[in-house]
Amino acid sequence: MKFNFQPRDGAALTPEHLVDIYLDIRPKLERVIGKRLGSTSLAADLAQEIFLRIPTIKVALNSRADAERYFVRIAMNASLDYVKVEKRRSAILDASGSIFSYAPPTPEAECLAKDDIRLVEAALRELPPKCRDVLLLSRIEGLSHDEIAHRLGVSRSLVEKYAVRALLHCRQRLKQSAAES
Repeated sequence: MKFNFQPRDGAALTPEHLVDIYLDIRPKLERVIGKRLGSTSLAADLAQEIFLRIPTIKVALNSRADAERYFVRIAMNASLDYVKVEKRRSAILDASGSIFSYAPPTPEAECLAKDDIRLVEAALRELPPKCRDVLLLSRIEGLSHDEIAHRLGVSRSLVEKYAVRALLHCRQRLKQSAAES
C-alpha cells in the first residue's frame, strides 16, 4: 500500500498519513533496528514504540520521503538508546550483586581489622590534639572543612593541612606495621 499523498502549499502530513506511511515501512524499520541489536523480537518491540510516538510528533513532515527518513532516524536512535540503557542496567546489576552477596568476615579478617583499628588509634594518640580533632570531625562526624574550621576557630587552610598530616601519619603507621609483619 504505497501512500503517495503530497500536501498542498507546504502543509504537513497529518498523523493519519504518518500512520499509513509507518505501516508501509514498518518491516524496513524492524530490519534497521534488528541489524543493530541482533534480535527480531526486540526490533518488533522498538518498532511498536515508534508507532506509539506518532501522535506526539511535532516536526512538520511535508512528504513521504521526509516521513520515511524521520522514522528511520527514530529507529536508529531507539536502537542506540536501547544499547545505552542496557549497558547502564547491566553495570547497575553487576554492582548491585556485591551489595546482596554478604559474606561474614572470617575470624582472621576480624582479627586483622581489630589490629588495624588499634594501630590507627595509637597513631591518632601520637598526633597533636587539633590535628587529631580535625581527622575525627571530618571522618567520624562527617563535617566539612569549613564547618571544622568554624568549630575549632582556625582557618580552612589549616584544617586541610591538619587533615593531610593526620592521614599521612596514620597511613605511615599502618605501612610500618605491615612491613614488620
